[in-house]
Amino acid sequence: MDKLFRLSRTEQLVVQFILIAWAIVVLFPIGVAVINSFKPNLGEVYRGPLNLPSEWSFGNYVEAWVGANFGKYFLNSVIISGCTVVIVTLCASTTAFVLVRMPFRGSAIIFGCFMLGVIIPIRLALAPLFVTVNTLGLLDTLTGVILVQSASMMPVAVFIMTAFLRSVPSELEDAARMDGALPFSIYWRVVLPLIRPAIATVALLTFVQSWNEYFLPLIFLQSPENYPITLGIAEFRSQFAVQWHLMFAGILIMLIPTIIAFVLASRQFIEGLTQGGVKE
Repeated sequence: MDKLFRLSRTEQLVVQFILIAWAIVVLFPIGVAVINSFKPNLGEVYRGPLNLPSEWSFGNYVEAWVGANFGKYFLNSVIISGCTVVIVTLCASTTAFVLVRMPFRGSAIIFGCFMLGVIIPIRLALAPLFVTVNTLGLLDTLTGVILVQSASMMPVAVFIMTAFLRSVPSELEDAARMDGALPFSIYWRVVLPLIRPAIATVALLTFVQSWNEYFLPLIFLQSPENYPITLGIAEFRSQFAVQWHLMFAGILIMLIPTIIAFVLASRQFIEGLTQGGVKE
């Protein structure tokens, strides 16, 4: 097995060159945003977008936060993303537990429906979704966006949880069942601790997708006071006539939570992706 991953010196250099080139491609736009976010005025951005600032202006972040009402947009994004993560992780873990550990007639069909949700993009169902949300009186509310985003992310979450749970031995669950534990107790006290890497993976993917979601809030939200930070940046652009130095500061503020999430959950994220494909 190890021979499959042994590379010659030339192959190692080629791989390293590709990885370094890809890292440059990914980091270059972020570097441009960082440099321009500290420039004191818009003219300096236009004159030399790749040059270092003549004067490092940390006030751009304060002006972006206060002047563009970023605090309200940021709070809305926290509420939407946090609630979506909780709903998706709980619903996906319970669904995977039932489908894998308590199969019943028709469970394969239900799992197949979730897999169709992975294949079919939610944008194809926007018309019936819009009518349903409007009928329930949830249009232009954070609750409506939370429910729609949770539904759109459930198929992938169920797929990850199911694949991971199938690789986890059931001996501990059988022992708890013999001791008289109820299904919910088995799920809460035995299964959840065992699938923490999968939960971290689903939570991280859900948070990043929900935090960066632009299209669904654009469709289901109409009032600026309900906008998340992704729509708030668009409002910021129109309000300040594309003040790029402030725009870049706002973009970097938006990136901070996702970077923190990846740093905190990176180890569990990798374990969830790798262990889910290994059969014990």
